[in-house]
Amino acid sequence: MMPPLPSATPPELDPPPVSGSFVFAYTAAQIGAFIGFIPLLTLLLPLKAAAIAPAGKAELLALVALWGAVTAGLANVLAGVLSDRARQGVGGRWRWMVTGLVATVASYGLIAIARTPWALLMAVVVLQISLNLMLNPLAAVLPDEIPDRQKGVVSGFAGLAYPVASLFGALVIGITLSTELARLWAVVGAMTMLVLPFILVMRRRRATSLVPPSPAWSWVALKDHDFRMAFLSRLLVQTAVAMNVLYLLFFLQRETGIASVLPDQRPEAVVGWILAASTAAAILAGLWAGMASDRSGRRRELIFAGGLCLAAGALLMAVRPQWPAPALAQIVFGIGVGIYGVVDTALIAQVLPSRSNAGRDLGLMNVATTAAQVLAPLLALGALQLVGQDLRLLFALSGLIAIGGATTILAVKRVR
Repeated sequence: MMPPLPSATPPELDPPPVSGSFVFAYTAAQIGAFIGFIPLLTLLLPLKAAAIAPAGKAELLALVALWGAVTAGLANVLAGVLSDRARQGVGGRWRWMVTGLVATVASYGLIAIARTPWALLMAVVVLQISLNLMLNPLAAVLPDEIPDRQKGVVSGFAGLAYPVASLFGALVIGITLSTELARLWAVVGAMTMLVLPFILVMRRRRATSLVPPSPAWSWVALKDHDFRMAFLSRLLVQTAVAMNVLYLLFFLQRETGIASVLPDQRPEAVVGWILAASTAAAILAGLWAGMASDRSGRRRELIFAGGLCLAAGALLMAVRPQWPAPALAQIVFGIGVGIYGVVDTALIAQVLPSRSNAGRDLGLMNVATTAAQVLAPLLALGALQLVGQDLRLLFALSGLIAIGGATTILAVKRVR
């Protein structure tokens, strides 16, 4: 039997503590990068699909999300390999961060001019490649630069990225702005202003390790038991999250009848307010969970609790679609997302088999997230065909999947 692979950061190789200013810049960059795609998935892409194909908007959304996710999975692994090679010397991975940022800005121009389903699909594919050239090197900063004793706290702040990006989408994209062009410019501008300062910080920073990466393309990390269990847990939970994100707007329109319940509000504005409340809950829950996991050293139990909370929110959507229950359900869902996302990030940084190949292995781990974006629309398409457009089934199914993901993380052995 092959012996277990060593921890990603044994004590003698643990990097030195990072300063508060570094954590602040890193948090801002993560928020900016997530603004690059969260508002797109929650509001911009559904609205664009509805504008291009009103009668088949759900099917077009599922198709675009499916191929975008496949592209993202491959692009993230490739980006990890490239950034691992670039990490030696001053600044390391910053070159790929700036390449991804510039390409992502250009990709939003393609989305703006898309007028057909094919054009929208191609624009999203290009966007996913560009985003992952930036996202993977940013994610690799956690195992590269952050010692184990700070991983929970830094993950807590970096974990603000998802909820704050959702809040940005809710308040700016869903409520404040009403035209497509203004929304796209807002996303591009916010992303650039938040990511660019951290790129400049990393450009001046010396690498913490000169250990060269091992052969470029490898699936060796999947031989490690803990990595596999973390991968499976993330795959299942992120599938549940993706189903919620993709179909929340349509759920409120079809199952809740939000147009008749709140006739003076645009449906996307209602989604905006709901996401704002859910995001506030996720932020508070995530910050608490990150600090608690560092103090106690017990990350698995917190991840399990977060997954169950997430599942409870999804199941409440299914069994109680009448307003205002969906709003409460999304707050519960947000608490789960905050806890699970933050502590899971810290745990994964500790179970990486090799810190010198952090980009590559994080790219492989990210396949769980992108595969979830493939599974979610596939499951949605199958369920919709089976039950005749009853979106309650999708949320019930996502709740059950989340329970499976929460339970799986308890099989990790190397981290408590």
